[in-house]
Amino acid sequence: MTMKRDSKILGWLHSIVLTMKQEFKHIFRDEAVVIFFVVLAIVYPPLYSLIYNPEVARDEAVVVVDDSHSALSRQFARDLDASPDVSVIAYAHDMDEARELMAKKKCYGIVYFPADFETEVMRGNQGHVSLYCDMSVMMRYKAMLTALTNVQMETCSRLQGEKSFRIISLDGGLVDNRQVPLGNTAMGIASAVLPFILVYVLQQGMLLGIAMLHAGSMGRRRRNRGIDRLDEVKATPGAMLIGKTLVHLFYYLLPAIFALHIVPIIFKFPMNGNFLEIAMLMFPFLIASSLFGQVMRVFVNNREGVFLVLAFTSLIFVFLTGVSWPHYQIAPYWDVLSRMIPGYWAATAYVQMQVGGASLSQMSDIYIALWVLVGIYYVLAYLVELFVLRPRYRAMQLECELDPEAMQKRTLFLQGDDDMLNPELLEDDEEDE
Repeated sequence: MTMKRDSKILGWLHSIVLTMKQEFKHIFRDEAVVIFFVVLAIVYPPLYSLIYNPEVARDEAVVVVDDSHSALSRQFARDLDASPDVSVIAYAHDMDEARELMAKKKCYGIVYFPADFETEVMRGNQGHVSLYCDMSVMMRYKAMLTALTNVQMETCSRLQGEKSFRIISLDGGLVDNRQVPLGNTAMGIASAVLPFILVYVLQQGMLLGIAMLHAGSMGRRRRNRGIDRLDEVKATPGAMLIGKTLVHLFYYLLPAIFALHIVPIIFKFPMNGNFLEIAMLMFPFLIASSLFGQVMRVFVNNREGVFLVLAFTSLIFVFLTGVSWPHYQIAPYWDVLSRMIPGYWAATAYVQMQVGGASLSQMSDIYIALWVLVGIYYVLAYLVELFVLRPRYRAMQLECELDPEAMQKRTLFLQGDDDMLNPELLEDDEEDE
């Protein structure tokens, strides 16, 4: 009994090795898969980072329209010009002239002081300063609004201090306004967005590569009467899944290190996490992504379907992370869906570790969740392989035994070439070959 058990284990391990060998061959022979597995993960992170570089807008051009003509409005404008985010390029006589300058793209914002600005402030009422901004680029709006808010708070603090100097003695204003950014010290767009995107680039590249491998196999089966001559390994579903997952991990080892560690170094993104702890976090993420891809391939039967199914879902997956909309305001059913995506957990933890400086022990819930997803997708991939894909392959072979031209007819039908379905034309094509 022991020898039989040992022989079964050795046979199972041997089938894993053969599956790995076969998967390596498939990847090397398919240029599209190499692009998704290697090139995409290496090219896209720097490309996205360059798009957001520089990530902070400085000296955005604004025009001042000062109907107040007061000392307070002039001081306010000077303080605004002295800020690093805004540059006052001119004073306009009225709003029409300012709008004309904005239309000519000589400025991207207008700061307007009404005639009663200083009068209202000195009476103790609220003075109004209006900002009209070109919203075509959000970075400009952020820079102008930040500068205006900071100058406004400094001005209010100074005026309150001047009114209270007889009661209390202060070197500055009543309130000392300071900004202390945590994690994202540059307060940049790229440092806030790219850590999420980098994780999803890895996930989507793996999903696209796995789906492309399956589409290639389905194409070979259609051409060879339901048989994939490049896939001759007879392995159990479990051994096949493990072998393919190990190969996917091997291919994504260096791209993951490059995307999640080298790219942040090059572009000076926040790097407050420990490299080894981040590597430990990415290990179950990559396994879960591989198994997730082996589940998703059930929806792909040709190479065109890869882009329809997975490229379409890429944007949805990114939005579900909460990077562009607060996650607590996402509808419950979308929230449940997001938690079934490995990238959601990995991106959340990666940002907390790299930007917030959290440790892996503090991300233990997410780490456990990723391993739970590994188990869930292993079971789902096993069931898909056993009860969907393998019966589908056998059905294709049986159909070809009954009608040798069945796969050719189906391909022509899907291509919309109804004339070629004529049996006489099919026989002529075979004679020509």
